[in-house]
Amino acid sequence: MTSDKRQTNDGLSTIDDQSVEDTRPSQAVEKHERLDRIRDEILRLGLERHVLDLELYGYTILENVKPLSFFDELRETILRLGEEDRAAGRRIPLSGKEGKSYLVTWLLARGRIFEEAVMAEKPLALITWLMGESCQISSNHGHIRVDGDPPQDMHTDTPMVPDPVPEASAASNMMWVTDDFSLESGATLVVPGSHKRRNSPPYGARSMAIPIEAKKGSVVVFNGNLWHGAGARTIPGERVGMTVYFNRMYARPQEDLNAVISDEVVARNPARFAHLIGRNNPYPATDFGFFNLKGAPYFGKTIDPRG
Repeated sequence: MTSDKRQTNDGLSTIDDQSVEDTRPSQAVEKHERLDRIRDEILRLGLERHVLDLELYGYTILENVKPLSFFDELRETILRLGEEDRAAGRRIPLSGKEGKSYLVTWLLARGRIFEEAVMAEKPLALITWLMGESCQISSNHGHIRVDGDPPQDMHTDTPMVPDPVPEASAASNMMWVTDDFSLESGATLVVPGSHKRRNSPPYGARSMAIPIEAKKGSVVVFNGNLWHGAGARTIPGERVGMTVYFNRMYARPQEDLNAVISDEVVARNPARFAHLIGRNNPYPATDFGFFNLKGAPYFGKTIDPRG
């Protein structure tokens, strides 16, 4: 194609985009197209304010992601699986041996409802904005906080990464709120803006924190560099939340979901599901698996950390 140079009213020349031949290498074009897709999805879903929240505060709260009945089923399923774990002697305590709070693990491999949750388009679009299309799921856990247990230590989601942590977060999270989050209910505590400090929380960071106040039926998306931790529940009962923890392709996942999720489950989900669970990850290398062509599109660096 030939370029078509035109004069504007102010005398400056412009180039008609339709008539300019793109001579860039195909790899460069593909990288920029990924950024375009991320932008277009944010605009299509009307998530601009949430992107601003993530930039300023490090977290944002989405509402109306799924019907309330979906959150009820999610809660009931997590509690049922938690009872299965208890009966099998594999329940994981969250507050020491004497505490009542616990973790329910490997959820994505234990029910179709979890597949629907991780593929919900609005929270996934924000995760993609934070980490790019190449990010993968590290784990999918249920978190049950029970009254009387102490709060969780403040932390970031980049364990074993020395300070300063990378500016482009190595991890991010979505929290599904199946019970109202408040200070009294044991909501997640955060220090707004701390994702920009690029270090682990110092001693006493909890004194700077505020609770994430979110209604049942919300999904909280937050940058993995944000200082956060579960608060103490001071009212009777339990609050149930579910995290989907994402990391970069180069990071080892908490759960090897690729090894336990069947081809049948992959086939019934959108194409991206396979990548999210690690089907395309070239690591660990087997028979020169480093050159796995499915993972190759993500090998090259881009000019933007979201590529």
